Amino acid sequence: MDNPEAMARMPMSVTGTSTSVPGRAGGFTLLELLVVVFIIGIMAAMFTLSVSVAGGTDRELRREGERLETLVALALEDATFQSHELGLRLYPRRYEFSVFDRGDPLDPKDDKWVPITADVFAPRELPKVFALELEIEGRAVNLERSEKDVAKKYQPQLFIFSSGDISDSCNIRVRSVEEDRSYSLAVAIDGKTKLTKDNG
Repeated sequence: MDNPEAMARMPMSVTGTSTSVPGRAGGFTLLELLVVVFIIGIMAAMFTLSVSVAGGTDRELRREGERLETLVALALEDATFQSHELGLRLYPRRYEFSVFDRGDPLDPKDDKWVPITADVFAPRELPKVFALELEIEGRAVNLERSEKDVAKKYQPQLFIFSSGDISDSCNIRVRSVEEDRSYSLAVAIDGKTKLTKDNG
């Protein structure tokens, strides 16, 4: 349409496009733009929330693994400097350290393992969404059944000697109950530790 006067008489929308042409191809109304922005906002919020939740779980798992790794290293040092034996016992959702009490030197039956209830080696309870798994020398330990055995006789699963060694090489896994996420702490007989993130 080459007639300027005719174009000037055509009704126009706020976007500058003619409203008299059926099936217009260009431009959006303000309502359409608001709907698109609203949908994008919801999708972005959902993505951010899912990433932050997943990242939070991963950070907490790693923090629990690092705490346990640090405590094992401290226990090895303490056993060496104090010249006594310590023990580590794991349950499905908690773990604790113990010390070997020789009691009466003349009575071997008086020897026993005593759980440490205070200071840095106090028992540690994991959040309800986390759980522990234990492998000793490549064999899985049933922690639930092992917990029942404590009622008969208390004894740690791992012994930390005053020589700075540990009784068996082991792998302790801290995992999320609800998600496929976990960290594994490998402990060698000489006390060396390595924390790694599992695939998942």
